[in-house]
Amino acid sequence: MADLLEMPAPPATGVRATTRSKPGHLEIDLDVTSEAVPIVRTIVLAHLKLWALHGLTEPVTLTVSELLTNVLKHVPSDARTGARSARLTVTRLPGALNVCVRDFDQAFPVPTSAAADAEDGRGLQLVRAFADDFGWAPANSGKDVWANFTIPSGKPSDGPRRREAS
Repeated sequence: MADLLEMPAPPATGVRATTRSKPGHLEIDLDVTSEAVPIVRTIVLAHLKLWALHGLTEPVTLTVSELLTNVLKHVPSDARTGARSARLTVTRLPGALNVCVRDFDQAFPVPTSAAADAEDGRGLQLVRAFADDFGWAPANSGKDVWANFTIPSGKPSDGPRRREAS
């Protein structure tokens, strides 16, 4: 089936990204910047609505924001280009949705125990609280950081589930 969307982001945004989408699969290659994160979140939100996964919009878009922000904060920029490149994939599986961010830094995330009022250090805690499963693994020249979300049975518009952060 033909791609639903394959186009670079408009240069006026200052965001360099290429988006590819097929039913049940979204892939975005991007230079992660603070400007790119909300744009990517909006694209993911549109796809979740298109796939009738309204009950997952809040936890999934939050997770996308947190994982991309971690790339921005913790992955060193490329010495040649100055970019922090990453690939985001969102894949609908039978009964679940997988979100994966691949970056090109081999250092694994280091979960911290931040205070409830801390402005930094809570991203992985939030991802763990929203996702049904979460982890990371080595990948070619970097790592994959992923989160899985169970697709709620019943009406697609069921509200998001929340769990306490551990």
